[in-house]
Amino acid sequence: MPKRGARRVRIVADVATVALFLVVLVGFLDTLTHSALGCGPMWPLCNGGVLPGPGVQSLVEYTHRAITGVAGILVAVAAVWAWVAYRAPEVRVLAAIGLGFVVVESGVGALAVVHAESPAVLATHFGFALFAFAGTAVMTAVLHQLAREPERATGWRERTVAIGGRLRFLIWLLVVYLVGIAYLGALVAHTGAGTACVGWPLCSGMVWPGFAGLRGLVFFHRLVALGAGVLVLLVFLNVRSLRDRRPGLYRASHVALALVVLQIFSGAYLVLSHLSTTADLIHVAIMTMLFTTAAYMAVESLPLTARGRALVETS
Repeated sequence: MPKRGARRVRIVADVATVALFLVVLVGFLDTLTHSALGCGPMWPLCNGGVLPGPGVQSLVEYTHRAITGVAGILVAVAAVWAWVAYRAPEVRVLAAIGLGFVVVESGVGALAVVHAESPAVLATHFGFALFAFAGTAVMTAVLHQLAREPERATGWRERTVAIGGRLRFLIWLLVVYLVGIAYLGALVAHTGAGTACVGWPLCSGMVWPGFAGLRGLVFFHRLVALGAGVLVLLVFLNVRSLRDRRPGLYRASHVALALVVLQIFSGAYLVLSHLSTTADLIHVAIMTMLFTTAAYMAVESLPLTARGRALVETS
């Protein structure tokens, strides 16, 4: 592919990634401000019209829909362009994941409006948004890796060095585990359970409040979050021996470790700030970046396909 064309694909992918990140944040803001019905129980029209009506909730919901629409177009262009330009399954699968989950996310978002903000549907909507962002973001990272000069080490070239099955298992387990945490955290937010546990790290002054009711849901979420920290630490410790042979994976493990620590403290800030909107958005932003980092590591843990090897050799 000509360098100019490849550069244009990367630019579109970069913009699409930023747009999807905004979709995740504005979508969560939409829920926090109870604006999902700001345009009424109808989609895609807003209160029967093309433009939003008066009121903050209508404006927030309309903004969410507008950004989602723009992001969807950008992702579609980037995904199709990358699919056509790069024959490697690594690129094509990521492009399909990004575009596919944007479509699914939009459908679930419409379903959430029709079903009047069902917590389960809203939590699922957030999960699909994570998949859409991660797929697009990792695809964009891969495109940038392929654009580097041949003499510079890239993540793809490093993947010719195989990693152990144990490390690969831990990385993929982390991805699945984080999906569960994301859904659970979204469920806590959408059910309004965040206030059920007062204080941090204790839950309303109790070390073990049990798992009953909304308080139990919040407590379970905290325990699971702690488990994520342990799992990220295990991945980090297992990657250390590959520092020289797989520097990209090694650096990603550092990023994951830093993000999971920040996520735990942002959760504490969320509780101590009495669920402030700013703290909520910070918590969601860090979770999105942590999941995307884990997804990137999962791709890095896989051996290159034959077409992937050929693409690296000609890049």
